[in-house]
Amino acid sequence: MKKIVHIIHWISNIAGTGALVLGLLHWFANRSFLSVHMLFGLVVTLALLALSIVLLLTRGMRVAGALGIIYAMIIPLLGMNQFLLLIGNLHWLVRVAHLLVSAGAMGFVGIMSARYLKQAEGKDAPQMPAPQIVRQ
Repeated sequence: MKKIVHIIHWISNIAGTGALVLGLLHWFANRSFLSVHMLFGLVVTLALLALSIVLLLTRGMRVAGALGIIYAMIIPLLGMNQFLLLIGNLHWLVRVAHLLVSAGAMGFVGIMSARYLKQAEGKDAPQMPAPQIVRQ
């Protein structure tokens, strides 16, 4: 399972970086690659969902898994509907919110992957018996 979590983390990083670059190109340079940007966003969302399912099945990480599943449902709702929100001069607020929610998803995948791997390493490490105090 550790290998799967590593793969999910890398997929999220690569797709998230691609989505970020394409989103910034759209925002600042008026270069529109929205369909590819949306595909990368979908990949990040699916990576978050996959990791959340792994966490949901892992003792001690179930709450994070449930939160990740909820988060994975919010991302497409915001991403697909952002063009309908605050149309006009305040639309930049929606863009910033979209950027922060998406970066938060990437951060969530990174942090939860690290926690899962740390917990898995603790289980794999040989357990040393506790030192005994000898009283005379």
